[in-house]
Amino acid sequence: MTGRAWHASAVTVLALMTSAACRSGPRPQPGDPMLDAIRAEEREGKLTYVESQGRRLFVHYCATCHGDDARGDGQNASNLNPPPPDMTVSRMSQDPALTRRVIAEGSAAVGRSPLSPPWGRSLSQQQIDYLVAYCQSLGRETP
Repeated sequence: MTGRAWHASAVTVLALMTSAACRSGPRPQPGDPMLDAIRAEEREGKLTYVESQGRRLFVHYCATCHGDDARGDGQNASNLNPPPPDMTVSRMSQDPALTRRVIAEGSAAVGRSPLSPPWGRSLSQQQIDYLVAYCQSLGRETP
């Protein structure tokens, strides 16, 4: 292999590794307060397994705008116009078909703000199912 071909191969491999690392995003680490809170909710029986998986995805993908507790008060909410809704009282989060469409296609697909991105190409159908289950649990009274 010539020096030039080796260099091109090395650059390609590095680009692929960087792309894969960026796509995976940061993961909650042991000792992370949010991860600890999610596990506590699971232990207390407030969330089913499917809902807790949805919560983990929500924290990773959605909480920056929607807030850790889905109240529309995330870190980035003040920069958005219109701001994200409080999903604990939103009727939209109680309609599974509508919630699924918003997650997969973005909120603009249902005539809402264009600021919520479509996740349909990034998330699997199972992950979207988890998110829908979590969103439906938000308005539920806790035992």
